[in-house]
Amino acid sequence: MNKVARNLGAVLFSILSTTTYAKTYKYDLTAIGSYQGPIHYPNLDFSQVKSALFTVNKDPLGPDVQINSLEVSFPNAAKLTATGFKKIEPDLYRAVVNDVWIYRQVFVDVRGIDFNRPQWGTPHISVSISEKSVFINPESTTDYAGEPLFNLHGILRDVTTAKIADTAVATVDGKRLTLSLKDNLTSAPVESQVNGAREGFVIDALWQGKGQKTIYVPAPVPEEEFDRYTAIGLVLEELNGPETKEYSFSVKFIDATGGETLTPPQPLKPRLNDAFGTTPW
Repeated sequence: MNKVARNLGAVLFSILSTTTYAKTYKYDLTAIGSYQGPIHYPNLDFSQVKSALFTVNKDPLGPDVQINSLEVSFPNAAKLTATGFKKIEPDLYRAVVNDVWIYRQVFVDVRGIDFNRPQWGTPHISVSISEKSVFINPESTTDYAGEPLFNLHGILRDVTTAKIADTAVATVDGKRLTLSLKDNLTSAPVESQVNGAREGFVIDALWQGKGQKTIYVPAPVPEEEFDRYTAIGLVLEELNGPETKEYSFSVKFIDATGGETLTPPQPLKPRLNDAFGTTPW
């Protein structure tokens, strides 16, 4: 009886651990290019994909990624929602979607994607008709893809909603400055105009009379491990400069096991100058 209880406890611990550490992220594709296959039916236009959105689960303690779903939207066709993806090759995720549009079954293949380093991959999605009668593990039939319906590609972008981890307020050059630290570590979207660093900790800066800018602060961890860490605190220290008050700042963050780290302090004004431009006052 004790042995059964211990085994049950171990199973429950494993399940709870997975539930505790797995985190959900969302990614979409920008700069989408798409083209339709040779099959054309009225009211089924796949030539201009409007959006593609991935929902994935990541294990912060390791590199494993599970695609929960992919939603592809079109201006002139019903949305495609694919779930149950399996990684069947080192560079291939596949899902099988039944009874979609006028087809009994289609394959959704995702290649060239790296959710740990979004801007490094070249994501490519292809959707084809499953014409072969394979009823046992059809997602593993890599030797046959069927007639292509459409293909699309783009640039992967992290669109996971971030929370405000901490805020700090200061007066810089006589104007009120509010700094809001996001809890996620990420990279700036490719299309964003950013001066200075483009990846790391994320701070939204609202400066009276200057507007709002996003500041990226390099983090002391590799980009592919960003999702294993969470920013939790912004430490702002006031210093006496030669002419006026100056500030330094540090970022406090934790790893997936709860270990806490504080970055070395660095001057705030150069980061502001990168984001807003050098101020004459």
